[in-house]
Amino acid sequence: MEQVASQISIKGIREGLLVTVPDRGSFADLLVLLRDELAQKQAFLQGSRVALQVGYRRLRKADLQDLQSLFEENQLELWAVLAEEPAVREAARELALATRLSGSQTDLNGNFLSQSVEPGTAVSPEIPSQGGLILKETLRSGRSIFHEGHVVIIGDVNPGAEVVASGDVIVWGRLRGLVHAGALGDETAVICALELSPTQLRIADQIAISPDEKRGRAIPEQAAIRNGQIVAEMWQR
Repeated sequence: MEQVASQISIKGIREGLLVTVPDRGSFADLLVLLRDELAQKQAFLQGSRVALQVGYRRLRKADLQDLQSLFEENQLELWAVLAEEPAVREAARELALATRLSGSQTDLNGNFLSQSVEPGTAVSPEIPSQGGLILKETLRSGRSIFHEGHVVIIGDVNPGAEVVASGDVIVWGRLRGLVHAGALGDETAVICALELSPTQLRIADQIAISPDEKRGRAIPEQAAIRNGQIVAEMWQR
């Protein structure tokens, strides 16, 4: 059981979350493992849309409905199932679930178009490697990013946008929205930006907001927990 549990992966992508589960073991065991994983991280993940990658696991329509219910119990929306088995993709479509990610190298049925892609791999430009998520865009009002790992944004984070990460958050631009680093309790996490003027900053369970007074010329800054509170200091790049 423990070995299989370690194979459950939750990553941030453009469309929300990519949850990858092992394609071996019983479905009953999978439900138990997934329920425990989601319960542990509910506060971090809730409200997100989920694409579920199941590889070659064989699932019936009833199994997918059980998975839908499990995600709903944790305030998550299952919107896509990425599967290698045609029968699983067909069952997903019967439930009005997508079977591919936008921008992936698959046809509309979820079949890979490129022979260079290894079986079981869902292709998306934002599936991170080594726990990091890199976004080359400006996050506008209403946009939310949730990622279990570090997040690097090459662009601005506008007011009304939100970034939540279990690791560090680096913004190569202006940070004017809400950012929560160390969201799973990591007090060593930091938030860095070329211009640090957030609506709100959170690191682990500490919260800080920007002062009301106008600031002079923007300088790169880093926010970190020092002596039990969030402080901003010059970012030594």
